[in-house]
Amino acid sequence: MGMSRQHKVAVVTGASSGIGEAVTRRLAADGLTVVAVARRGDRLAALAQRDERIVAYPADVTRRTAVAALAEHVAGAHGRCDVLVNNAGIPGGRFRGPDDIDDLVRTMQVNFMGTVNCTAMFRDLLAASAPSHVVNLASVAGKIGSGHPGYAASKFAAVGFSEALGLAWARDGITVTQLNPGLIATEGFPQTAILRTRFAGIVGRPEDVAAAVVDVLVRRPRERTVPRWYRGLVVLRHVLPGPFWALTARARRVRGIRD
Repeated sequence: MGMSRQHKVAVVTGASSGIGEAVTRRLAADGLTVVAVARRGDRLAALAQRDERIVAYPADVTRRTAVAALAEHVAGAHGRCDVLVNNAGIPGGRFRGPDDIDDLVRTMQVNFMGTVNCTAMFRDLLAASAPSHVVNLASVAGKIGSGHPGYAASKFAAVGFSEALGLAWARDGITVTQLNPGLIATEGFPQTAILRTRFAGIVGRPEDVAAAVVDVLVRRPRERTVPRWYRGLVVLRHVLPGPFWALTARARRVRGIRD
């Protein structure tokens, strides 16, 4: 998508707080009409009051019928979808045995299947609005296997889905980008433990990710890491796995992650 934002329409999921809220506010400030989607309608209503370009639409992305209704609403009310930002996500918990299977399934439903549901239901509208763009908020955890197992698994799935879909949909004028944030302090991911250490400076802000979304809409890459230096960890994972895993183990202790 070029620099002209007038009459462009974006849909952002997980928009009631954190990265989703920051992305919604940034895109609206840049002149796009933004349909802000999340389960917490009161949060969305408050967000929409800040900017007339923001349209609140409460929905649960894990419910296929709700997402289909969302896509139908956007098509009817706005006639197009230039940008779909799949951001809705939850952190998930530890995986120690059978009692944690349901938590992992729920994490996959929100983080991965929510992305699948939205991408599928908006496919025709994205194609009709081409050149258009799907930005899937994956994670550095989906590239190097850090964090809780269920969360990492959901983000690995998002990365693979984005890579394969990007190749398949390019011919229809739809760019698919996997945007992989590192540690970002949000309501769902407060990063409390590491913020109390001397490593607090590596923790980013939701606004950093919002700026990266704007950048990928202009540059149209298939992949982007934010902050950019986290990309070095991905390279290290494959080039020097031994030192990487030693570093990862130390980082888990600093962040207070326990299995």
